[in-house]
Amino acid sequence: MHSERILNPAAILGFSKTEAPHKLPLEEVVVEAYVSVRPALLSYLYHIVGSTSEAEDVVQITFLKLFNQLQKNAEILELRGWLYKVAHNLAIDSLRRHGREESASTEWLDGLTAADDSAEDRMIRRQQVRQILGGLNERERRCLMLRAEGLSYKEIGDVLEISAKSVSVYLTRGLKKIEGRAL
Repeated sequence: MHSERILNPAAILGFSKTEAPHKLPLEEVVVEAYVSVRPALLSYLYHIVGSTSEAEDVVQITFLKLFNQLQKNAEILELRGWLYKVAHNLAIDSLRRHGREESASTEWLDGLTAADDSAEDRMIRRQQVRQILGGLNERERRCLMLRAEGLSYKEIGDVLEISAKSVSVYLTRGLKKIEGRAL
């Protein structure tokens, strides 16, 4: 059911195919991917699960899954999208186990407030965020979160297992709902 994906170590490490060094050991490929993707992935996961240690655990499991897939010679076409998809699914599973799915989205958007805001401003902003989130469905929230992390429409679609066109629709709807509530 899952399609095979192609991993191109040269692209991950910034080499063109012609200048790629001899075949890299599997461990080096995973370490290089870890170094380049981990910070953004960790940030995204922290905003989903609301805990640094749990986000770190999910990142570790994600890269262990990558290592296992590469050992099995699985082909991964888009490494970043594959990592986000696996990490996203692991984070959602973790939230469901702990019954915290709704609060994680709220915490993520709450974290977008400026650090130099007054306590009153932060409280008002949190109330606004909760009201806005109340008007968004799950797909719209997830699409907005992933887009805020810098993923392309295609990568978001891969993570959420929907088409890029659907991502566009969910983002547009979500932004229109937010705009309508902000006015």
